[in-house]
Amino acid sequence: MSRGREALTIRTTPLVLALGVLTVVALPAMAQDSLIQRPLITRLAFRGNRGLDSYVLATSIATTNSSWWVRTAFVSWIGLGQRRYFDQREFRRDVLRLKLLYAQAGYPDATIDTTVVRHYGRDSISVRSVDLTFHIVEGRPLRVTELRVTGVEDIIDSARLRRQLPLDIGAPFNRLLLGVSTDSIRVALQDRGYPFAAVYRGYTTGTESHTAAVFFDVDPGPHATYGSPVIAGEVRVAEGAIARMLPMQPGKPYRRRDFIDAQRELYATGAFDYVDVRLADSTPGGPADSIVRPQVAVREGRFYRVRAAPGYGTEDCFRALVGFSAANALGNLRRFDLTTRFSKIGTGDPFAWGLENSLLCQALQDDDPDRRALNYNVTASLSEPALLGRTIGGGISLVAERRSEINAYVRDGVSFEASLTFRTLRRMPITLSYGLGRATTKASPASTCFYLNVCRADDITAYQQRRREGTLGLVIQRNRQNSILDPSSGTFTSIEVQLGSSILGSDSLSAFTKLQGQFASYHRLGGGTVLAWRVAAGTLLFDRRINVGGDERFYVSPERRFYAGGASTVRGYGQNELGPVVRVIQDTTGGVPLDTVTSASGGTDLLMANVELRVRLPGFGGRVQGALFVDAGQVFDRKDDVPNDPGLRFTPGIGVRFATGVGPIRLDLGYNGYRPREGPLYVEQPNGDLNPAVPPTFAPERASSFVSRLRLHFSVGQAF
Repeated sequence: MSRGREALTIRTTPLVLALGVLTVVALPAMAQDSLIQRPLITRLAFRGNRGLDSYVLATSIATTNSSWWVRTAFVSWIGLGQRRYFDQREFRRDVLRLKLLYAQAGYPDATIDTTVVRHYGRDSISVRSVDLTFHIVEGRPLRVTELRVTGVEDIIDSARLRRQLPLDIGAPFNRLLLGVSTDSIRVALQDRGYPFAAVYRGYTTGTESHTAAVFFDVDPGPHATYGSPVIAGEVRVAEGAIARMLPMQPGKPYRRRDFIDAQRELYATGAFDYVDVRLADSTPGGPADSIVRPQVAVREGRFYRVRAAPGYGTEDCFRALVGFSAANALGNLRRFDLTTRFSKIGTGDPFAWGLENSLLCQALQDDDPDRRALNYNVTASLSEPALLGRTIGGGISLVAERRSEINAYVRDGVSFEASLTFRTLRRMPITLSYGLGRATTKASPASTCFYLNVCRADDITAYQQRRREGTLGLVIQRNRQNSILDPSSGTFTSIEVQLGSSILGSDSLSAFTKLQGQFASYHRLGGGTVLAWRVAAGTLLFDRRINVGGDERFYVSPERRFYAGGASTVRGYGQNELGPVVRVIQDTTGGVPLDTVTSASGGTDLLMANVELRVRLPGFGGRVQGALFVDAGQVFDRKDDVPNDPGLRFTPGIGVRFATGVGPIRLDLGYNGYRPREGPLYVEQPNGDLNPAVPPTFAPERASSFVSRLRLHFSVGQAF
């Protein structure tokens, strides 16, 4: 018996091996046949559509185009990108999907036709790829001729409410927008104190007249006020601290947006991983239901966090950040932060690695060695989000820093600041701050010579001694951006006022009044394209004079003056290259300056504008953007003897952005076709004194080659 089984096994083994070999050989052939039966999609297009965008149509069907890497001949050989294959059955269903979508959008007579262009392989038999086109005849739409909203007459103006609805008279009768309009009416009532508002909708259509009449009948329900909140989930955070953060205070009228604000502000404390804010009972109980209780459920997160991050930028070489934060420090959701930032690592003491001579940090090569030294900022701050009630937060901070600007100044100092933030206007905080400190600011000796007529080395040193600074600041911001890191819609507005005065504790050389503001706007143009623009302006008010050698002179310390040029301002210029300058030489030959050292002296007025078109590049899954930009700006100085004060400078450029978790990594290349600005010229004597040169002003020639007129900027985050 066993011998029979053995013989059978021996005889069948070659058959099994043969079948295995045939299977291995046949599988690639079967897979190839499968791909031949389902050719690659190399083009998907829509023709004739006007009422609905091609992007909307593409997202509503199952058939999708292959990625750019696959469809483009000169890169398809690399093998990157997603390959998508033609499914004839789904393609036929897509026609029905599009007809249904058009019917919902108010085009009941729309007809859809298709064409399929086949591309054959080398054998002229197998279909390698297909180009697909949907030909759409939208037909005559149903148009809204009547739109009524009833039941809200005593609460909100019906005509105004109708104008705010996405469905409008004269527009196609889009049933999707009908649902959105219903929600819009409900939200408008909830934001006016009616949490249980019910909206009933109806419509009639005329097939022959292609018209539609739309009706909304509203039952607002009872007007409600808040009762005491129900708070759950807290362990170490006191319930009272959470309650103080809530906009839903007992007795205040109900507002739907209060729940969104409460959730955002509780998350902002950093103490919670999860926050849910809703009504404790969302079921209406009749007209007597005039008091509603908010319910807050939280889950506490890690209170202590340590973070560290490296960085790099063309203007400050390598940089690093190390930080520690403690949420709920000392209770009441107070927050303690200790942050240390370093920049210009590798170009000066104590990390003088000579990187200014490399391509990475070349922007610092011609700067003064003192300004190339390590920059640092150590800040310890304690903040309380509800210091004087929910709408007024406060904080204090201690700062020690060494900060330098390329070709401008270096500043060392310590300071203390106390601030109050008023959140009385929704998403428009107002911050009032007072700071007191002592600092030393060292600018180019030529700047002191030019602005104060103090040109002896010993006298210049006297004006660079440590000074006391007392400042009062006011900042108003209105942020409507959809993203902090990479905005694509919305606006951002900022107004800032700073005042330094002896009344506030400043020395005479630290007195100033500074006003500045900016407005930025972002617009989606479709297909991942964003148009962004910004305008900014600033001015220094000369309301104080100082006595220098018996002369009354206006003077503002270098760190308070305006500078421009660089990765985030006017990109056709290097950092601080745009604006007034002074130059110093150590030798002249025949009246021609040699080895001229240029320093930015800053100005009293700033005007700047930027326009940038950001386009999503194909083939990278939406993670890479190209950019075309034009920057315009100028720094002016109202000092009477500033030479050749030019007008605005316009610099175009191109760039690329790579999306990352910390914001887009940005590479910009700006073009500058202008001659360098003319500035006062001084000759440095062996003892360090400065004398006016002959000629008294000087400007180098314009860069001779195209490449030398380009400015390269590398940084993290959008320019604005």
